[in-house]
Amino acid sequence: MPPKELEQRALRVLLVEDNPDDAFLLERHLRRNGFAPEITRVETTAEMVDALSGPVAPDVVLADYNLPKFSGPAALQLLKTSGIDIPFIMMSGAVSEETAVESMRAGAQDYVSKQNLTRLIPALERELKEASARRRRLVAEQALRASEARFHRLVEAMPLSLLISAASGLILYANGAAERLFGYDPGDISSGSLTLESISPALNQAYRTLTDQAVAIEPFETVCTTTSGQAIDVLIGVALLNPESDPADQQIAAFIADLSHQKKSEEMLRRTEKLAVAGRLAASIAHEINNPLEAITNCLYLLSTADLPPDCRTYLTLAQKELDRVTQITVQTLRFYRRSTKPSQTDIHELIETVTALFESRLVALQISVIREFSASPIILAHDGEIRQVIVNLIGNAIDALTQGGTIIVRTASTHEWRTGREGIRITVADNGIGMSAETHARLFEPFYSTKGITGAGLGLWVSSEIVEKHQGSLRARSRSVTPDRRGGTVFTLFVPAEIDHTLTIDEQLQ
Repeated sequence: MPPKELEQRALRVLLVEDNPDDAFLLERHLRRNGFAPEITRVETTAEMVDALSGPVAPDVVLADYNLPKFSGPAALQLLKTSGIDIPFIMMSGAVSEETAVESMRAGAQDYVSKQNLTRLIPALERELKEASARRRRLVAEQALRASEARFHRLVEAMPLSLLISAASGLILYANGAAERLFGYDPGDISSGSLTLESISPALNQAYRTLTDQAVAIEPFETVCTTTSGQAIDVLIGVALLNPESDPADQQIAAFIADLSHQKKSEEMLRRTEKLAVAGRLAASIAHEINNPLEAITNCLYLLSTADLPPDCRTYLTLAQKELDRVTQITVQTLRFYRRSTKPSQTDIHELIETVTALFESRLVALQISVIREFSASPIILAHDGEIRQVIVNLIGNAIDALTQGGTIIVRTASTHEWRTGREGIRITVADNGIGMSAETHARLFEPFYSTKGITGAGLGLWVSSEIVEKHQGSLRARSRSVTPDRRGGTVFTLFVPAEIDHTLTIDEQLQ
């Protein structure tokens, strides 16, 4: 009585056999032991190739050792070449120990004598079970590899930077986002030469706070350093990947989010709020000084009707011009620097000379010499009062930087803007004063930021940049602070186009 679990069990057999009688006996033996065999008998290489390439692979290969045109060892080699994982059992009428060993070494799972088929069923059961286990293991391995590949693609595609390091701090893996964030070429971070300390000292400190009870810590903000030395604001979360391992074998995962854009947005919001406050404050102040200005204008008019010496009348005329400029600035302030007048032909050299004359007394008192190097065509189309205000701010700042005397160089040159090719004039105001720090330089055009204490409102350069932007020009600065072993100085470079291009869009003007 065959075992119940073998009843009606289908079995596809590829039989390498030239004797039909042996094939019949084999089929009957399999049926008596609970199998329902479907036997495909082959006698040549071509027939076996056809049988293996069919839509359904056999469950087992049973092969006679010797055939007239084929052989069991040749069939075994052919099966191995095909790459199909099927149990192979060698069969023969006369089994020698040497032949059996040779077949097993060649890859056969077992060797059975045709005269003693009682060993066939146990061998067949064993090999079918092992083949099934191998297939399940293969499917599991393929699924694992597919899962790992999906996870790897997910980690590589995610915008969040990921670093994995050993307990020593040596970085073992970095995804593409981390490489792009820190400016490394692919593979450089995980090459075995970089540590968490080189990325950010805070990462090492975070690992030291991790314990078996706390395998992760709350995300925290810190600063990381790129390959170019740039500091970037980041949000970092740190966790242990294998807290159950020995401390020396533990691995740390660091998730890093770039906060640069967020910080810029916060800074932009802060500046916008400051500008709103500046607008309200400027409008309020301008409104309040309108009445005193009107009174001064009337006094100057009455004074002009009197009999004055020529030099006094010259000073009176200069005072009237400057008062007119103050009035114009007040009107512009009330309108928050909206364009209220049309641009006109403006002589830049005359503006510079007028501004220098205004500062003449301070220049003499502080022993500051002004060197003029004019080589440009001075006439441009601009709002002369506003450009004059920019020049006043630049020369005034240069004087403030020369606390112990020195030199101011004012240069002009005809040039063109490299980005647009537009013709214009470049005005350079350079001094050999105390210079400015990197922090001051970074906030140079920020409203209400001043290094002059209570004497500075912090609006001069901000106003100047707004005026230059309205004229579609550019204003840049470079500076070096003074130290005991080197001299300092600051250079402001102003470019004003010869004519304002009214065809530019607002976005183009703000670039």
